[in-house]
Amino acid sequence: MDSFQPEITLLYCRQCLASGVKPVEGRRSGEGFSARLVVLPCSSKVQLPHLMRLLEKGSDAVQIAACPETACQHLVGSNRAENRIKYGQSLLETVGMGAERLGLERGAGQSLDDLLQMAGRRAEAVRALGPNPMKGV
Repeated sequence: MDSFQPEITLLYCRQCLASGVKPVEGRRSGEGFSARLVVLPCSSKVQLPHLMRLLEKGSDAVQIAACPETACQHLVGSNRAENRIKYGQSLLETVGMGAERLGLERGAGQSLDDLLQMAGRRAEAVRALGPNPMKGV
């Protein structure tokens, strides 16, 4: 289990980036984990079936980076994403996979390093759980 390097999918709202930071997608390596960055027009676009599909396809965890509650350009977009994450966490906990496989953090003025650190925090949250049992199913 010590060699387990979590694969994190980080979905982030483009509005949470600092001005001047260009949105990027693709794989990045962190210390003891890898992250796949995916930009969203708004975190409200995250749907629970998509999150579960990402886990099914091999992510050990999915992290959402959303705007602060009062800064969402769609007013309630980040709240919707948060509610979906909470529901998904309850489902994962019910089936014994661990609620920590889904997470949401809010923030504004994020840099790409900030996003990678966020993915690293999610990786640490799932490290004790081990690899995703849905991987490759």
